[in-house]
Amino acid sequence: MRVPMRDILLDREAYVDLIRGGGKGTVPCLRIERDTGDVEWLYESADIVEHINAQLRKNTLGAMG
Repeated sequence: MRVPMRDILLDREAYVDLIRGGGKGTVPCLRIERDTGDVEWLYESADIVEHINAQLRKNTLGAMG
């Protein structure tokens, strides 16, 4: 799983994207783009960790057959 990192203090475009998309300039934030094109923004650290772990489990189980 690849998770791109953007520094909102050094990258003005990243900050603007965060505000426009997620509605607040809080970090950490995980932007999730669904297969449907819908975008979800997670701001809570526990939610971010839970989402990443679920994706890793799904990818591991999918690779097993």
